[in-house]
Amino acid sequence: MCRILFAAGNGHEIRELLDAFVRSSENDPYKARRNRGSQHKDGWGYVLLKRDTVEHYRSMTPVFQDEAVQRLRDKLSGFTVLIAHSRAASQGSRNLFNVQPFGFSSRRGFSFWFLHNGDLKKDMIIRMAELEAEKLENASDSFTAAVYLCRFLEGSTKENLLVRFKELKKTTNTALNTVTLMIDPLNNVRAFITSYMTGRIEDAPKKRDYYRLLILSKKNLFAVASSTFELYHDGPFQDVENGEAFHVEISFENEGFAVERLRI
Repeated sequence: MCRILFAAGNGHEIRELLDAFVRSSENDPYKARRNRGSQHKDGWGYVLLKRDTVEHYRSMTPVFQDEAVQRLRDKLSGFTVLIAHSRAASQGSRNLFNVQPFGFSSRRGFSFWFLHNGDLKKDMIIRMAELEAEKLENASDSFTAAVYLCRFLEGSTKENLLVRFKELKKTTNTALNTVTLMIDPLNNVRAFITSYMTGRIEDAPKKRDYYRLLILSKKNLFAVASSTFELYHDGPFQDVENGEAFHVEISFENEGFAVERLRI
């Protein structure tokens, strides 16, 4: 159970989303309503991507106690892509290894970072990915899903992504809310974001409120964030439909993005 953020666009506007991310992680009423506590305190991380730099950070310090947040905030200017994740552990050890986002380099010629909120059938993913269960005993379901993508994702096109995420959808216990940020040797940058919860979650108001994702779309900003952001940011947000996905092509040269809505 986690809070997540994807944002592309004007860095100064992303600062307010980062502030909402921190506050959502420190005090999440939607989590508290489920009697699961109000904090996401089992580590946090981010990937900050700019035209010529990338920064990948992970820490076991809760985001609302980490001085690195201010340093990140100071870097949010110009055209920027940011993904961030704060963890409330459900599967896997509470340690730095399981803090997200995870970073991978594929044998198929691209690198990617992956984050996830929800609960997946880890044993099913292990079988799909042809992995050794005993070596992943203390790894999270989210890490296991990222390994599956690294092994079997053929590329960063929407067609490739839809095939693999439709397979991962079958392993969902609660939700498959994900962000995947990809870069290839030609410096093509793409993001793929999924929003999916199972029927039993969607039919339970408290659980649905917790797992909902929100979209914020402006001329110079596109963001997808966890539901709690609506309590700490003016938006204007819209709910993402269950089963919806976004394929985002990002151009640092033109300082812009193109978003396509899909279904998984």
